[in-house]
Amino acid sequence: MSAKTVTGQNGKTVLIIQDKKEQLPATFALMATRAARKVCIRISGGCKGMNTDDKKAMLEFFQIAFEGFEGMIWSGGTRQFDKDGNLDPMVTDVPGVVAASNPNCVALGSTPRTDVLRLVEESRLVLDDYGTAPNPSVNAILLVQDGADGKLGWDGDLDAAFGLMDQLAQYGGFHRAGVIAWNGGDITHDEVMRSVKRGWPTYVIKGSGRAADKIAAELEAGTLKVSENNLFVVDKSDPIGLRQMLISFGFIQSN
Repeated sequence: MSAKTVTGQNGKTVLIIQDKKEQLPATFALMATRAARKVCIRISGGCKGMNTDDKKAMLEFFQIAFEGFEGMIWSGGTRQFDKDGNLDPMVTDVPGVVAASNPNCVALGSTPRTDVLRLVEESRLVLDDYGTAPNPSVNAILLVQDGADGKLGWDGDLDAAFGLMDQLAQYGGFHRAGVIAWNGGDITHDEVMRSVKRGWPTYVIKGSGRAADKIAAELEAGTLKVSENNLFVVDKSDPIGLRQMLISFGFIQSN
């Protein structure tokens, strides 16, 4: 499986820029409503400590778990390449892989502007000095900035991201929102807690590493106290288990 050849379903990706002080662009919200099923789920996390085989297995895990998904799926809106220019798959490639197998779903992304945007090589847009690029496997990317000259941290898009899901639930006819955490660090922990506090179904993938494993261990040990019974642990060897949970909460329609 190669995510490098995956592009948005209509062959193009729209980049929408939002100032963090402004309202969410209606154009971006409307793209989410094109999903055949009015549910949305955000994939949070990272791939630190994972090798090439681990990353391939991650993409396959989500492809199996999301078979038949017709809602809106999204994550960060970036893409990484190795020193030789080959795609280095990340969690941010998951929505595009899911959408490639499920044409009735919508894949989106969001990312903060952490540096000056620039064109390199033959007019390729990158977001920083490391060559981080917009991910062309999704239908649209929301780029959140702090004014024309300001820079944000890598969590600078979270208010906008969760604000969109709140709006879809309140005004867009979406009857379910949730978060899945794979690996990740402090920002992933923040996303999980934001989701839990909203009462959304929230899943951490045990065995994927770092933040997800830490949360899973604390939950299973009883040292993590959450106010609602909406935080679940799924092992990374069990994509069918995640799929069954997604079906039980209405994210995927059972056959």
